[in-house]
Parts: sequence; structure tokens; C-alpha cells
Amino acid sequence: MTATADPSTSLFSTADHYNTPLGPDGTPHAYFEALRDEAETSPVAWSEAYGGHWVVAGFKEIQEIIQNPKAFSNKGVTFPRYETGEFELMMAAQDDPVHKKYRQLVAKPFSPQATDLFTEQLRTTTNDLIDSRIELGEGDVATWFADEVPARLTAILLGLPPEDGDIYRRWVWAITHVEDPEAGAEIFAELVAHARKLIDERRENPGNDIMSRVVMSEVDGEKLSDDDLVGFFTVLLLGGIDNTARFLSSVFWRLAWDIELRRRLTAHPEQVPAAVDELLRFYGPAMVGRLVTEQVTVGDVTMEPGQTAMLWFSVANRDRSAFTTPDNIVIDREPNRHLSLGHGIHRCLGAHLIRVEARVAINEFLKRIPDFSLDPNKECEWLMGQVAGMLHVPIVFPKGSKLKS
Repeated sequence: MTATADPSTSLFSTADHYNTPLGPDGTPHAYFEALRDEAETSPVAWSEAYGGHWVVAGFKEIQEIIQNPKAFSNKGVTFPRYETGEFELMMAAQDDPVHKKYRQLVAKPFSPQATDLFTEQLRTTTNDLIDSRIELGEGDVATWFADEVPARLTAILLGLPPEDGDIYRRWVWAITHVEDPEAGAEIFAELVAHARKLIDERRENPGNDIMSRVVMSEVDGEKLSDDDLVGFFTVLLLGGIDNTARFLSSVFWRLAWDIELRRRLTAHPEQVPAAVDELLRFYGPAMVGRLVTEQVTVGDVTMEPGQTAMLWFSVANRDRSAFTTPDNIVIDREPNRHLSLGHGIHRCLGAHLIRVEARVAINEFLKRIPDFSLDPNKECEWLMGQVAGMLHVPIVFPKGSKLKS
């Protein structure tokens, strides 16, 4: 392998998404900016974390990798790596042509036309959650709001009890924030058992939810296997809950202290859609791994088969060659070609849904709680990992009234 960065001084050499240095504000954004600065001369470099892997931080270089599935496989790449069997069968962890076939099955339920039908239900859910805290004038907006909005909507989409959000988050946590591979595999086994039970129930009594549609669907004239269906269940649960929750938590953390931004969006709700995309660029929660399948050159380094690469979207979204004033929130940024929802064949299937969730959540919240700030007596907490973002955001606000008695 070749690289131009000096490993004795390079931030890349110790880059570890589970242990990113936090700045005075409790977030890693200053570190992302420093890594971005280094990436301007060395956009790809070697990290010793997890037995050694490539860290890719340049916008152009990440695009090259995502657009080259022949050399960079998405199959079975996790950091830290652990074996779960069914986990490697998930749709998001497959390559074409298998991935394309499976993606087509759920493309229609996740189309803009289909997800827009959930808007009113989402608005009701959002206001119910606000009702649960508005009379108290304080609370952790990450746990009682940002976590719950996507958890409840995802449960409805999958035909699960919305009130069991804690269970679903525990399963998701075992995949996206695993520190103990053995414990993560045990919790994942619980998810698999529940998924198999749900699959059997949907075969006997299909409903209108997405899992029922997938269970009853066919690929090339054949029903999907139980392992395939477990993979579907897992990726839909994972993408629907954790990514959106961490993104919304980070957004409300920003709105709690950025008074100018909050007042602008409160006064001009029509600007929220554009703001959501810019906030996705800045606070997009996910990064992804790739397995190198053939010798390939990216930037000024040569990667070998069997090596792995972690694509740091959060750094690439600050690349000055792709974005002007990337360290600022620019609501009307145009174009805004951020990577937060993926790119190429693995672009996030729920890209429209996450935008709709964020728009409704922000607008409904600001209608009813336009003035709020970080609780000076409590601390916020940032969550590291392949899906990163604010985990706890305690806020205070003037008490209000419930919409429902």
C-alpha cells in the first residue's frame, strides 16, 4: 500500500469512528474539520484501528468507491466485525444483482407517493409525543421525541406494536453500536427469533404493512426464504429507527442553541425542506464500510483484496472542493450533493421518508414549542459509531397545553 500522509502525525492513523475526539461543544465536528483539512492532501489513508483499514474522507474518492461495486463489495462489512449469519443476508449488505432484485420489492412502498400517505399519521404521532411533555417544560428531546418519532413510524410500517420502541432500539443498538461482539450477536439472535415469528404470522394472516407485502412477494417466481425475510426485517428496522433518531437528535440540539436558525424556521416553515437537506449534510449520522475485492487505486493509495475501507461521509460532506463554506449551515445551498443518504445502488431506500419525518417533526415542534434551550443543569451526550449523533439533549422551554385532554 502507498500513502502520502506521515503516520506519526496523521489523524488518519488513529481514526476510529467509535472513538472520535470530542470538542468543547461535546461533538466531533471540530475533529471532522481537522480530518477534512488533512484529507485535502491525503483523502485516503490507513488507520490501525480494528486490525487496520482504509479511511476514506474525500468527496470525490468516496463517490469513486460507491460507484465501483465490482471492486468494493458491501457484503458482510461491519466494524467491529462479528458473525451473525443472517446479518450478512441483509439487503443493504448485498451487491447486485441480488441487491437489485430485493430492492425492487420494497421500492414501491418507499416511493414518495407511498410515504406521503403517512404524513397525517406522522403529524398525529408527533403531536402526541409533544403532548406527553409540553406541560412539564423540560425533558430530554432526544429520548422522548427524536427517538420515538421514527421508532413509532417504523413499527407501523412493519406491523409491530408502536409502544415497544425500547425493544426495537435495543436490537438496533446491538448492530450499530456493538462494542462487545459476543453480546451483540446474542441480542441479534433475539431479533432473528422475533423476526421469524413475525414472518410466520404474516404468512398466516397478511396485512397492509410492508413486511406482509414482502412475505407474500416473489423474486423470479419464488417466495423469499426465511433468511432473506429476516434480512429485510433487520435492514428496515435499522434504517428506519437509528439513522433518523440520531439525525433528529442532532438537529434539535442545534436548534436549541442556534437561536437565529430556530427563529428563521419558525417564521418561515416553507424553508424547512431545504433546511432539512442542509442539516442532513452537516449532521448526517451514518458511515459505511466496503470490502476490497480486487487491487484498485483510489486517490494516491493502492488497496488490496481482503482489505476494508470505512467511508467517512461526515468528513466528505465538508470537502471544500464539493461545498462552499462547508463549515456553515446554508439553508439555500444549491446544489447540495451531500452523501448522507448514500449514493449509487445503495442510496438510502427511505431517503424520502427521512426527509418527510424531519420536516413534519421540526414544523410541528416549532409550532408548539418555538422557544427552547439546552438545560444548563444537565449535559448533552454524543453517541459514536457507524451511526453517530446526539444521544441525550436535555432542554427547557415555557410550559404549554396539550392538544388532547
